[in-house]
Amino acid sequence: VMRWQLLFNGVQLKAPQNYLFASLATGYLVNFVIPRLGEITRALVLKRSLNFPINTSLSTIILERLVDVISLGVILGFAFALELGSSQSVLLQFTKDVVWLTPAKILMLLAFLCIATLIYFQIRKRKDLVSKWINELMENIFSLVNMKQKAPFIIYTIIIWVGFYLMTYLWIFMFEESASLSAYEAFLVMVLGVVARTLPIQAGSAGAYHFVVGQALLFMGISISTGNALALIIHGFQTLVTLVLGFSAYIWLIYKSKN
Repeated sequence: VMRWQLLFNGVQLKAPQNYLFASLATGYLVNFVIPRLGEITRALVLKRSLNFPINTSLSTIILERLVDVISLGVILGFAFALELGSSQSVLLQFTKDVVWLTPAKILMLLAFLCIATLIYFQIRKRKDLVSKWINELMENIFSLVNMKQKAPFIIYTIIIWVGFYLMTYLWIFMFEESASLSAYEAFLVMVLGVVARTLPIQAGSAGAYHFVVGQALLFMGISISTGNALALIIHGFQTLVTLVLGFSAYIWLIYKSKN
């Protein structure tokens, strides 16, 4: 919430933390049912509650997601780099045996992203082909990139990822078998779990998350039953928090709108 508030400060909008939190919790609740719709819901909530322009809110949300994707890419690269100097090769083995991801496929994906980026900028040069709404949205995003409070934004981003890690690491002590995992192995489980949760699947990527985490723990020598149980507990707790906070925020927004 505090990181999101910094972005609104960058476009000269005073965004109260309580409304931002309610919007965020409601968006996560909607994402739980219909993936990716929650981002639009967040903007609509702020439009109705604070009369914030939808385009401006969406630009802050898109920039947040872009930063998170870049952060995930950096963390993945860091994790693969750590494996080069380690006796373990969980990520490499996992991507090869479970995801069937090869270096050639990675290069093809990067080439596709580069081509798509070039096409976008070529289209953007011809303003007659791009709607006013898209132009305004992109201008807002580029203005946010140049915001003054970059250091606090980066610090908040790091804190968010540390929180993601702790949500995995602290649960490994739930079972005697998984308690033997190292902080580094918990980091690898977190990385793969976050990748699984980025998939547009209902109920917080249920199924995909359980499979990925269970298989990753199996590669680390943890039995499949313990791995699946641990994945169920981690995902279940996060689901419970999402539902409780989401419904509470929705009820609070209804109450505020009536008053």
